[in-house]
Amino acid sequence: MNNVQLRVRINSLQTNHTQDGTLTISGDSSFKYYDRGGFKVRSLRFQAYGEAAVTLNQGGVGAVHVLSGRLSIFKPNDSHPNHQMLLTVERTVIVGESTDFQSTSASAEVPASESVPTVTNTQSVPIPTTSNGKATADYSAIPF
Repeated sequence: MNNVQLRVRINSLQTNHTQDGTLTISGDSSFKYYDRGGFKVRSLRFQAYGEAAVTLNQGGVGAVHVLSGRLSIFKPNDSHPNHQMLLTVERTVIVGESTDFQSTSASAEVPASESVPTVTNTQSVPIPTTSNGKATADYSAIPF
């Protein structure tokens, strides 16, 4: 078993649910690596379950994640002449957003000329020392 940590960009996502309702995600991602004097990009298939799948789904296609998980490498066969890789994601963190994602956050701004009133309470409620810090009051007059 190979444990890896990679920074990847999500290229495609397919969501599914198991019979017990657990979210499962599979898809394709790409990562950069350095080889023979230059940077290259390679695609990597992945799958995720549970909390990691929820985070990947929230990020969406185009998001940049740091993934941690198990990398399985499959030897070549008749249908695939090259080695194949599959990353089973155990943990993920979103570190960048999609390039086509438009943020539409609404924030309330208070103009500088208006001041927000502050409320201060100067009254203190005396607590008898015989009550061991607990308030002793008669609540029988309050209708419940």
